[in-house]
Amino acid sequence: MIVKKNLEIDLPCGVFYDLSNLVLDMNGTLTVDGKFIQGVEDRLRNLSRLLNIYLLTADTYQTADDVLEFIKNDTSIELHKLDSGRGDIQKLHFLEKLGRERTAAIGNGCNDALLLKEAALGICVIGPEGASIEAILASRAVFLNICDALDIFLKKNRMIATLRK
Repeated sequence: MIVKKNLEIDLPCGVFYDLSNLVLDMNGTLTVDGKFIQGVEDRLRNLSRLLNIYLLTADTYQTADDVLEFIKNDTSIELHKLDSGRGDIQKLHFLEKLGRERTAAIGNGCNDALLLKEAALGICVIGPEGASIEAILASRAVFLNICDALDIFLKKNRMIATLRK
């Protein structure tokens, strides 16, 4: 049985988000040197009750198998390995398949900029591995910590405070 998930956020400025999906870059966003940043795993589990979660990776650190072990019992979290080549285009195509208007995205790199710009809500994280200027400029919000960026979905008033006009 497929469960339809959605998270509705109604900003007082007339902007309304009706989200079903969250696409996350893995390396540099959720992980540092191939390992999950502290607090990420619990937040992903909590968010997977609200949204379908998709992790995208080029598997730079060859840790995708460890991530698969983490998500094996949670059918709301899927890992997708990118092919070699233009990761930015692959991420954009992935977003288009899901539906831009119902998908939020979080990333930090040049290869995330198109994804962040075209998603219904793009968020950049400037973590320990930094963030590209392209990713920052393509985003609606920027955070210094991935846990804070994930919390904006778990604590909707934070999103309202950040994104209202």
